[in-house]
Amino acid sequence: MSKKEAIWMIAIVVVVIGAFYYYMKYVFKPTPKQPTEVMAANANTTKPVPAIDRQEWLLPEELKEISANVFQDDNRMACIQDNAGIIYIYNLQNKTIDEKIQFAEKGDYEGLAMVKNAWYVLRSDGLLYEVQPQAGKKPLVKTFHLPFEAENDMESLCFDSANNRLLIGVKEKDLTEKDKKGIYSFDLKSRQMNKNAVFYIESTVNGDDKDAKDAEKDKNKSDDKEKDDKDKGKKKKKGNDEIKPSGIAIDPKSNELYILDGPSSRLFIADAKGTITSRIQLDKKTFPQPEGLCFNSKGELYISSEAGKNEQGVIVKFNPD
Repeated sequence: MSKKEAIWMIAIVVVVIGAFYYYMKYVFKPTPKQPTEVMAANANTTKPVPAIDRQEWLLPEELKEISANVFQDDNRMACIQDNAGIIYIYNLQNKTIDEKIQFAEKGDYEGLAMVKNAWYVLRSDGLLYEVQPQAGKKPLVKTFHLPFEAENDMESLCFDSANNRLLIGVKEKDLTEKDKKGIYSFDLKSRQMNKNAVFYIESTVNGDDKDAKDAEKDKNKSDDKEKDDKDKGKKKKKGNDEIKPSGIAIDPKSNELYILDGPSSRLFIADAKGTITSRIQLDKKTFPQPEGLCFNSKGELYISSEAGKNEQGVIVKFNPD
């Protein structure tokens, strides 16, 4: 072998070794072990390894636009969707629709609550339905015309068992307040709604301290940038995002009010006076437009969302982690 050939051979070997090193370090990604594999490696092999359940239910086509959900019992959940006057009883265990209760024609139905053996359904223009199922017969249906209109866009409804009333939330325009959204009560004994709100939710959520400091710096900028400063100030005001309640539920353990904002995929937690104490940005891929939420008998939270890119509505057992 000539000296020239030896140099070429060495160069080829170096290039091959370098390419292999680059591939192993930057390109090759071994398949991570699944949770069950990790458990099996660290557990007593004489015991069976349990399957990992994501606690997510992809819904059938009929519930593509699910707008509210509430538990009927531990295994079945009642759901409604935007365009049909039907209560769907969805079996979480079998992942099937067990029953359909038609109570009205097509309409924009947004809120759902269960009180004993009766269902209450809220239409976006404020019409409230009381639906009592009858075995083998059409359900008994009563309607209550609440003092709302389509411009109020009513989407939130839940049962307040401690006070034997329904709580009804405004999404858009309040009855009297400009910058607040009222939560109103419907007394289940008198069958009357109180026009005075139980409390108000501020329609915007203030930004953090950093936003405030940045806004203050903007004010101190030179006059030749005054116009730019004003524009930035306007953008920062948009940081105080408007809350648009799409669903509400009461935590049976803490009595806190959970509020969904569908358009922004956010979850807010408020105290008994309506003051926002926490806010959580939900994963928009999982919750493209969440509008329904409820707690089961154990106090676990379930959130439903209309279909996104996966073209299916979804119910997810919510875990903050």
